Amino acid sequence: MAATRDRSVSRSTLETELGVSRATVYRQTAALVDEGLLERTSRGYRTTGAGAAVLDATDRFERSLAAADRLKALLEHLSPPVLTENLHLFADATVMAADSESPYAIEQHLESVIGDADERIYGAATSFGSPVTLARTVDRVEAGVDFEWALPQAVLTRLKRQHGELHETVRAHDNTAVYVTEDVIDLSLYDDTLVLTGFDADRGTLAAVATTDAPAAVEWARDVFETHRERGERLI
Repeated sequence: MAATRDRSVSRSTLETELGVSRATVYRQTAALVDEGLLERTSRGYRTTGAGAAVLDATDRFERSLAAADRLKALLEHLSPPVLTENLHLFADATVMAADSESPYAIEQHLESVIGDADERIYGAATSFGSPVTLARTVDRVEAGVDFEWALPQAVLTRLKRQHGELHETVRAHDNTAVYVTEDVIDLSLYDDTLVLTGFDADRGTLAAVATTDAPAAVEWARDVFETHRERGERLI
């Protein structure tokens, strides 16, 4: 079906391109025509609209399986339906999990991603990172990078209590906005780089992160953030 998508192909060409026997080609083309997934044309066989839909669904399913395996460490801590229903977008994401032998690797990775942002930082969180990543974010804000964040009230309260000075520094700049809303998913966008964050609920520490700059994944994250922002109450 993939070989005959958007073009008509003869049985002999299919035999050559796919490296299968003539009997296999005859058997499969006949079966797919019967199922309405392939149609016969004057030039050979061509995938139907229904066949193209099946191909797309199959590709999405395979990519979702690959992403579920790749993001296994993250999904132990972050698996809301809005993410799991779109796992196919993350089949090529880079994943880092907490490692006792390299306890600062995740923080260093995030610090690097944050430091590369030069236009916009935005996202949502059910917790917050280390003082190091918070401080690096404030550095970018002071450098003129636009900053928007959606937080549950409980997280904002903890942030003020534990890192009040950094919070007040952010509040003092015109290029910042903070929204209070509930039921957020932990994601951050640094220009066109998306980071999904999984926190260990018991320890309150970072357990795993997934990073990608795939356009479809970034666009999905933007839509999620817009939803958080629209239903949130702006504080600053």
